[in-house]
Amino acid sequence: MRILTCKRNEQKLDGLSLSEAFQYWRQSLKRNRLKEVQDELVELMVLKSRPENEDMIREDKQTIIDSTGNHINEVGFKIINDEKYQTKHLVFIHGYGASLGCFARNFQLINKFKNDKKFNYHIHFLDNITFGLSSNPKIEYEGVNHWFIKQCPSLKIKDSRPNDKSNLYNKYYKLVDSFTIDRNEFSQYQEHYKPLLEEIEKFYIEAIENWRIASDIGQIDYLIGHSFGGYWSGSYSLKYPDNLKHLILLSPVGVERHVHSVTSDILQENKSEFVPDLDPTSYKFLSRVPILSNEHVRKWYYILPFMPIFLKIFGPWGYRYYFNTWYRKLSNINKVIDNLGGSEKVIKSENDTVIGTKKECLLIIEYLYNSITGGSNSDIYIKNLLTPATVSKWPLYDKFDAFYRSSKHDFKIDVLYGQFDFMNAEAGEKMVQLIRKNSSDQTTINFQKIKQGGHNLYIDNPFDTNSAIHEIVTKGSVDSSHKD
Repeated sequence: MRILTCKRNEQKLDGLSLSEAFQYWRQSLKRNRLKEVQDELVELMVLKSRPENEDMIREDKQTIIDSTGNHINEVGFKIINDEKYQTKHLVFIHGYGASLGCFARNFQLINKFKNDKKFNYHIHFLDNITFGLSSNPKIEYEGVNHWFIKQCPSLKIKDSRPNDKSNLYNKYYKLVDSFTIDRNEFSQYQEHYKPLLEEIEKFYIEAIENWRIASDIGQIDYLIGHSFGGYWSGSYSLKYPDNLKHLILLSPVGVERHVHSVTSDILQENKSEFVPDLDPTSYKFLSRVPILSNEHVRKWYYILPFMPIFLKIFGPWGYRYYFNTWYRKLSNINKVIDNLGGSEKVIKSENDTVIGTKKECLLIIEYLYNSITGGSNSDIYIKNLLTPATVSKWPLYDKFDAFYRSSKHDFKIDVLYGQFDFMNAEAGEKMVQLIRKNSSDQTTINFQKIKQGGHNLYIDNPFDTNSAIHEIVTKGSVDSSHKD
């Protein structure tokens, strides 16, 4: 038997020189550089000449989704185990500040489905609308495209121990004595954002639905969304429950209820001062608000929406800043491999040996840089959806709660977080409990954490993430003898 090894230590970079950063920045000025890097990344991760990839069929296409010519960019991988088998479709939707190439370490997931005795498989990695090589249309709604974003209502917080960090709950959440709201300000805030958020929701989920229809997919078998993409995947599943079979959320953003939820009933209480709660299903949950600095809030509204533009304008300095942000995250996979038992236990294929190498890390960073600095209207839309505490003004928990108040539709859903995730995994677990309570088959509703993973669990530990998704997909398989 051939033993695969992954030489990692000599691959580590100390940093990127300004001259090297200049070369990457100059390359980014080329008209089609993002497409070139996407192709290079696909080839690196699943090289055609590797024997394990011989039966893999690749797709690289752009699907028109409306009458104006807007399109969704896609990289797909197929395995045909038997021509008479039905095809299962797995659809991946990435988060904010990324594009489909962020799933580079998951491209090889398709190989896990080889020799399946029941199905063929087609995995679709999509650039969400406005991202990457997909079209970047605007939402046709007054106010949503303005760079000036209406801020969350102010809170007057009473904290008798402002400098005491010993009472932080789950690292990010501090229980203060009380908080006071301006009822009129809260009312105006909710009136402003409710219709606006409905338009934003329609924009993203209709793009997914139109892609499904244009792709001639009767039902999406597994819709897999991460973070911002997880939020919209969850929202899509609630509007079109009959058009997918199974939802997989990877560290979705915006699950928890909180004080700035537009769905909050806090104004029904005839008072202005409240005692906060650490329960992420309570509208008195303050989330990270008590620990946020004024500087953070200012950056959220006035700097971060422009950050992709700044990165490009600042030339090689911007590129080097971006490199420093990402390289440590990507190269940390080498420590993760050691923590999981070492190369002999973790590395199972030649595709695995690429992960964490200097070449792979550099190419992913170049891809991500080119994907975000082209500009996206979502740079504004996400600031309308989320608060500076990185929670959704329209919680996903509330969407599921409202869904079950009017429907008894059974849901198959798996929610995955990283072991070291900064998202509120407790909220995700409570959402799973809500869904289980309303499901006739609780075995199809599951929650788990990926060890050694953070918010980007599919990057931090792709080995266990890929295995978890493979297990979810195959454990519920049923015999089928007809084509899709």
